[in-house]
Amino acid sequence: MTDGERFVGALPRKVDFHDPSKRRSYERTRRVAVRLVDEPGLLAEARDYLERHVRTDPRQSRYYALWTDLLRQDVRQVVQHLLEDSVEGDLLRDTQPVFVVLPSEASRALGLRTPEENQERR
Repeated sequence: MTDGERFVGALPRKVDFHDPSKRRSYERTRRVAVRLVDEPGLLAEARDYLERHVRTDPRQSRYYALWTDLLRQDVRQVVQHLLEDSVEGDLLRDTQPVFVVLPSEASRALGLRTPEENQERR
């Protein structure tokens, strides 16, 4: 078991979902959170993503500020915020930058389209 798996596994787990897509988003975020703890350098990937894709969009200025502030914190604090059962946690899951692309098997297990399937739809 990795350090990320232990850390994420020890956090309180959200169990009440009003929408199946919110459950899938939460489960995907848990997998991403494990990777973040195990590979804290992924926070730099998220910061780069924000700079390239979010900073210049005035409609996303609120989310840019929110994430820029959050990504200045320790990786474990970022993970705790991402996974908390709160309005803020839900907002963070809905607006999270790309930290990492999950392997196709993990995406399928969550009922999500894989990167390959997304390409085929274009």
